[in-house]
Amino acid sequence: MNSNFSSSSSIEAKSVYFNDKKWRDAFILIALRIACVLGAAIILFNWATTSLNDRILFISVLLAITLITIVPAQYSTRAALLLLIIYTIGTNSILGWGPWLGGGIFFITCAALASLLFDRHVDIYILAACILTTVAIATSQQLGLYQLPLRNLPAPTPADWIGYILYFSVPGVILIIAISQFKEAFFRVVSQTQNTLQTLLIEHSQLEDRVRERTEELNMQTIQLRTSAKVSNFISEIQDIPTLIETAARLTSEQFGYYHVGLYILDEQKKTAFLQAASSSTGKQLIGQGFRVEPDHRNVINLVIQQNRPIISSDTEDTNFFHENHFPLTRSRMVVPFTVRGEVIGVFDLHSDQPKAFLPSDTEILKTLCDLIAISYDNVRLMNLSNNLVNELETNSSFQAQKTWSKFTSRQKPAYQYTPAGVRPIFSFDKKNIKDGLRVPLLLYGQKIGTINLVRKGAVTEWSTRERGLVEKIAHQVALALENSRLVEEAQKNSLRDQMIANISTRVRETLDVESVIRTATTELRRVFDLKEVEISIGSNQTDGLPVRKKTSSIRTK
Repeated sequence: MNSNFSSSSSIEAKSVYFNDKKWRDAFILIALRIACVLGAAIILFNWATTSLNDRILFISVLLAITLITIVPAQYSTRAALLLLIIYTIGTNSILGWGPWLGGGIFFITCAALASLLFDRHVDIYILAACILTTVAIATSQQLGLYQLPLRNLPAPTPADWIGYILYFSVPGVILIIAISQFKEAFFRVVSQTQNTLQTLLIEHSQLEDRVRERTEELNMQTIQLRTSAKVSNFISEIQDIPTLIETAARLTSEQFGYYHVGLYILDEQKKTAFLQAASSSTGKQLIGQGFRVEPDHRNVINLVIQQNRPIISSDTEDTNFFHENHFPLTRSRMVVPFTVRGEVIGVFDLHSDQPKAFLPSDTEILKTLCDLIAISYDNVRLMNLSNNLVNELETNSSFQAQKTWSKFTSRQKPAYQYTPAGVRPIFSFDKKNIKDGLRVPLLLYGQKIGTINLVRKGAVTEWSTRERGLVEKIAHQVALALENSRLVEEAQKNSLRDQMIANISTRVRETLDVESVIRTATTELRRVFDLKEVEISIGSNQTDGLPVRKKTSSIRTK
């Protein structure tokens, strides 16, 4: 569409240009055709009043005009013949009528046409020839060398000839000057218009080039954005960090056409960058060798880590290009920080074997892609960390549940059994599998805290899969209910203990006498724990192995 518009615009612009040669060719043809028609009409109209010689002359002139009109000829030939014919008619008019007929109009016409049809002062030469012709005829007439066929007209005097010459020469000069100035102004305007049009065409072409370049750039950015979205969407589904970074490097290399993509991860001190993933075989070999980048301000990777901004370099810019000995084919390179929540955790190292493969407009797209990959990386890391914490909590909960229920069941009835007489406790039971029965464990945090044994009545002893699933769900709910009951019982015991401690503390603080405090404490301890004897002693006869003399007191309650 743009190319069609450009072509049509160029054609229209070229048609605006003024071509002087084409205009003159068209003008001379029109003038000759008009002369043929008017000449034929004039001959017919004046046929009766003209002499035989005039008729022959006019017919000859008309034939000559018709011939140069029909026969292909050059412009200069047609223009010269037209001027010659007009000059001949004017000269014949003066020879026949002298200054008494308007033959000078043909000379004026001849000079004006010469000014229009030719350059380089041809019009002046034509007008001078007309004047000289008239002067020659006048001189010949005055000297008696030529007799005018006056046809009852008075013989012209020198004054008549001078007036006649002024009659056609003055308007001729004025027309020549006017036409000359008009042509000069016209061609100046045409030249300025053509220069302006040429400038507009150049600007239009440059604008089209810029629009085309911008369109191609936008198309490339659109493709890159789609590629980035495709890569990030694919990577977001990976839940394993090694697979994630390896896939990120490989897809970035394949989708964007870079022959090497490396992903470096910083250590805990944020100083040394370790190569963890690469798309090229050379990069994978470096990973096997434990390749790392130590802190060095001259290394582009360290510069990116310190400045937290992408850096682009190309071999066409020797001052800024960072050569890499392991990748000699690299002609352009881009290093992008790998950041999470504004903190640099690594870098993406992109290599291309093409010069200036990375444009400033690519920076935002690749930076966004790296940020999305970094977010996926951090999410997987946090998810793995959460899973590890959950596993640890489950292990601790399982261990605590086993320990707690082992202690709890040591104080409780071991089992309960349903009989026709009702539910009764079982103090000793056979741990072997019940024949033709179903045994489902009571599981709490993955630990077995008990068992449900079921025996059918009648001849049918098989248990279906659905029934087994139902019993397992019931067993799970029973285990949870048992745990809740234990927790409630434990909470009640803790509450009673706290209440007991609070009561003892309140009674002890009722007096400020030391002996009364001790007596109250011994009495409360014996009562609460139903003890046989309680003794509270204050003071000591030994301190750090050295004998001391210190007052002691002791109170015993029975």
